[in-house]
Amino acid sequence: MRNPIEAFKAIGDQTRLRALRLLAEANTELCACELIDALEKPQYAISKALGVLVDAELLDERRDGRMMFYALRRNPLNDALFEAVANVPETAELKADAKRLKLRLSRRVNNVCAGC
Repeated sequence: MRNPIEAFKAIGDQTRLRALRLLAEANTELCACELIDALEKPQYAISKALGVLVDAELLDERRDGRMMFYALRRNPLNDALFEAVANVPETAELKADAKRLKLRLSRRVNNVCAGC
């Protein structure tokens, strides 16, 4: 198990916090392209942010062909952090993120990303 301080450091960045919040709210595995569209950030910025969250053991990642998928890594410490992130007061930016993700998820086929 990693040092809990690393998990707190990992969520100390705006992009990483926003991505983690979307994953917590969605409560399902998300494709990197779905997060890129929802957060309206360049691919490299989202990939780097997700890599930090994976390194901090907050997320699990898996590859399916050229697509990367991310899911919350469940354990007692992480679950407490995810709950705290989900309860961060909603700002206009966070509302917009959630709205864009909802729209993006509506494009799924059989509850699977329709592709990048």
